[in-house]
Amino acid sequence: MTDEHTGNKTAGQRSLIMVVDDDFAARLQLRFTLENNGYDVVEAGSGEEALDRFLERAPELIFLDIIMPDMDGFATCRRLRQTPGGEHTPVVMVTGLEDARTITTAFDAGATDYISKPINMLILGYRVRYWLRSGAILGDLKRSQQRLYKAQEIARLGHWELHLDNNRFQISAQDPSRLGLADPTRLESLFEQIVPAERHAIQSMIRQAMAEGRPFSLNYRIMLANGEERIIFNQAEPVYDRKGRLSMIVGVVQDITELKQAEDQIRYLAFYDNLTGLANRTLFREHWAKIRPQVQRVDKKVAILFIDLDHFKRINDTLGHPAGDKVLITVADRLKGVLRQADIISRSTTDQPTSIISRLGGDEFTVLAANFTSLDHIANLAERITQAIEQPILCNGQTITISASIGISVFPDDSDDLDVLLKNADTAMYEAKEKGRNNVQFFQQQMNDAANARFLLANNLRRALANNEFELYYQPQFSNRDKIFTGVEALIRWIDPKQGLIPPNHFLPFAEESGLIHAINDWVLTTACTQASQWVQHGLFTDCRMAVNISGQNVNFKKLAGRIIEILEQTGLEPRYLELELTERVMMENTDEAVDMLAQFKQMGIAIAIDDFGTGYSALSHLQIFPLTTLKIDKSFVQNISATNNSISLLHAIVGIAKSFDLKVIAEGVETEEQLRVLDAIACDELQGYLFSRPVPKAQLEQGLRNGTFDKTNRQPCRE
Repeated sequence: MTDEHTGNKTAGQRSLIMVVDDDFAARLQLRFTLENNGYDVVEAGSGEEALDRFLERAPELIFLDIIMPDMDGFATCRRLRQTPGGEHTPVVMVTGLEDARTITTAFDAGATDYISKPINMLILGYRVRYWLRSGAILGDLKRSQQRLYKAQEIARLGHWELHLDNNRFQISAQDPSRLGLADPTRLESLFEQIVPAERHAIQSMIRQAMAEGRPFSLNYRIMLANGEERIIFNQAEPVYDRKGRLSMIVGVVQDITELKQAEDQIRYLAFYDNLTGLANRTLFREHWAKIRPQVQRVDKKVAILFIDLDHFKRINDTLGHPAGDKVLITVADRLKGVLRQADIISRSTTDQPTSIISRLGGDEFTVLAANFTSLDHIANLAERITQAIEQPILCNGQTITISASIGISVFPDDSDDLDVLLKNADTAMYEAKEKGRNNVQFFQQQMNDAANARFLLANNLRRALANNEFELYYQPQFSNRDKIFTGVEALIRWIDPKQGLIPPNHFLPFAEESGLIHAINDWVLTTACTQASQWVQHGLFTDCRMAVNISGQNVNFKKLAGRIIEILEQTGLEPRYLELELTERVMMENTDEAVDMLAQFKQMGIAIAIDDFGTGYSALSHLQIFPLTTLKIDKSFVQNISATNNSISLLHAIVGIAKSFDLKVIAEGVETEEQLRVLDAIACDELQGYLFSRPVPKAQLEQGLRNGTFDKTNRQPCRE
């Protein structure tokens, strides 16, 4: 609800009016009339008193007598206009003089209006309402202007106009110099601080747009007097008069430096890898969409190189992730160095490159290299990349050497679809890894067939785990001294619903490569321990061992230890009935964790066997490092037994070394009487092989245990 007097006061509020006059009677008469009209009144008998009262409480209207001693009304008005808050307060001069000179002096001093003595009190109320309303409007305008200036200051914004009839230029801005205008009254000042490299082009575009009456919108850089570079946005539109003639150009200039920096940062986060500064998958695809039609027009080739660092996980596991990050950054820099700098997209650039390097994630990089005419050129590029990556990397005083496997697919030879090209390059990269790593392979269709086969095998293995399609076979082990039954090795078989029995060598290597081996290990451990516990409970497994092979890459020994203890508790199997078989390769991937876990198990009573001894690393120091109980001679040594002294001497040396470490020795793959004779002569402890028994299903083994085929009293080997 608005007040009838001021137009902007709420009900119940009264406007304050100051009456300044050295004549007490004049003040009293004026006060009486104003209060009867609903106003509050404050009096002052002199100019000095008026200024003091104003500072105490600012009125909304002042009646100021001109003729006063010491400081007259003119001087008081001038002082008031210089007082904070008094710039726009309505001041009505009260005078008995109506000559032109007096009135002019009053307005020059800053008066809003004047009223002649004697005052007509009957119409005073109406005139007061007008003066208050005018003052309120002026105050609103002032506040609006202040808000505009503040908004312009916050937004670093200025409004400019160019009047075409007289070429008058003006700008409204809190600080025009911050927008690159040293002189806000000259149009030329708009261009003078634009950086030299852009000045002529920007000036030409703006002048041409003005001449043609077209709107324009431009970004450009300016250099401020302090040497600071800023980015300016300048937008303008033409204005026409009533007759349709172009009369002026109006526009805005704004400092958008921070906005552009934020946009660049957002773009960087959206399109670039934060660690290496290389393009990400999104920008890689955008670049492909731009480059593809270009190379098609000139009949050139595009190579997609899929690069994977060999054994990168070992760096993270052994030296920590900071070292791994340092390697990734170094590799990214070397990739950029191999390709010509003008042909690379890494961080934001306005150039149109022909090639792009991208980090897809982890230790995988891709290169899209365009404008090739032959596969030899592509092969040379890949070779330069492998050589660059192989160079040693110094990190925290340590030298790191790493290699890369690279797969290549070519557009349009292999496909014209980016997803297919990436898949084909990925397939070729895996082929490079299978061929020993640190090499380059071009995609071939047979690789795709093999990749599809691997994909199908992975799905089938997952289904087999879910549907319990695996089965354990058990191969008995016997004492060499008296040929009594000492235990079994659990061997996995896959009973596929369509293909039937699938031997382990057809799926276990892929399971190790794909990581599915860890789930298979868990299934084998659980099933074998459950079965051994049942045989112990039924008296079929006395003083025997269930041997389980732990295979795979990147075994998490801490997790495995917890899982084995959990399985033993769930199945109720005593640790002394379990033997774990591990190859040197598995144990050497994380030596410290392996030693801790094996020591814990050995203390519990679990037997620990080093499997396939004589192949792989075969370092004798490993027999001392790892807390072992058993050494298993690989079947390749047993199968090569002959009457020659060299073969027998080698086996005799292996057995002798094992005995010196107080290890029990088991020979695998015993198939002939001659092999048995030699192993007996060199005092091998236990035997396992087809000469005694093939791996058999659970039911057949149980039958043999029950009918005495494997009974300790039967001293003859079982030759099934």
